[in-house]
Amino acid sequence: MEVRVPLVFAPVYQPLVWGGRRLTKWGRSLPPGPIGEAWELADHDRGMSVVAQGPLAGRRLRELVTSAGAALVGGGFAGGEFPLMVKLIDASLRLSVQVHPDAALARKLGVGGHGKSECWVFLEDGGEVYQGTRPGIDRQTFERALGECLVQDTLNRFTARKGDVFFLPARTVHALGEGCLLYEVQQTSDVTFRVYDWDRMGLDGKPRVLHVAECLETIDFSPREFGPQRQRPWQALGGLGRERELVSCPHFVVREQWIEGRLAQSSQGRCLVVTCLAGHGQLATPAGQVTLSPLATVLVPADAATWTVTAPVPVNLLLATPCFG
Repeated sequence: MEVRVPLVFAPVYQPLVWGGRRLTKWGRSLPPGPIGEAWELADHDRGMSVVAQGPLAGRRLRELVTSAGAALVGGGFAGGEFPLMVKLIDASLRLSVQVHPDAALARKLGVGGHGKSECWVFLEDGGEVYQGTRPGIDRQTFERALGECLVQDTLNRFTARKGDVFFLPARTVHALGEGCLLYEVQQTSDVTFRVYDWDRMGLDGKPRVLHVAECLETIDFSPREFGPQRQRPWQALGGLGRERELVSCPHFVVREQWIEGRLAQSSQGRCLVVTCLAGHGQLATPAGQVTLSPLATVLVPADAATWTVTAPVPVNLLLATPCFG
């Protein structure tokens, strides 16, 4: 199957007890209730992306991945689900304290074959981030704090600012505090182990399920650096913009660009998930074009070979690319 046009998908909105309504500021028409996540690109049974416009309108992402394979995703793709999920997250209340397994633990615990590492880019000031355990906290200390409802005292806490980037490898215990609005890219997995949920009720009026045993087996208590990532310096993009790398890991690379004018780039044999943060313009491949506007996400297929941004005013983009093997 030939897939060379840029692809725009209909968002899948997830009602969650901690969600909000702030995405309406960008013209989003939200379903009723607290909306915690907008799944902008997802190959998952709980929220499958469907092409919203163009010659492939109505096609499910899984169908495209199955039919086109490496032509869509890129060289080295061995099949299965599309490897990345992209979300917008609006936390009007605190999320649970949680952790995601890596691939080995996911298989051991019988919850799938993929791990879940993720990256956050904050879209507005405000909110707090709990990331990783503080120095000196081991499993025994954490368990004791859990029994005393003092889990938050074992975690590193950071105040989020617009543009902050946090990388959370699988097995990093974490939570978002109230007021966070962010972009997330992650491995395709929806496995979340909750260890503490602030003693609140879910949307059904019942406590949400906790996974204490799984969390204690999954959390990495080893000392590491936490907090906002230090980005690499900006590099020029042909005199028409600039680019810097935000995060690079074995599963994905996230870059940021500013472009003004008309700039063509190579896909370098891999797909790109392009999310517009600010500005307006057009994104084109040799087979078609789509509009760029704030919080719009576009999938550029690997077989497009080249993609071009035309921006009469500066446009700010996030680019996520999958890594294989």
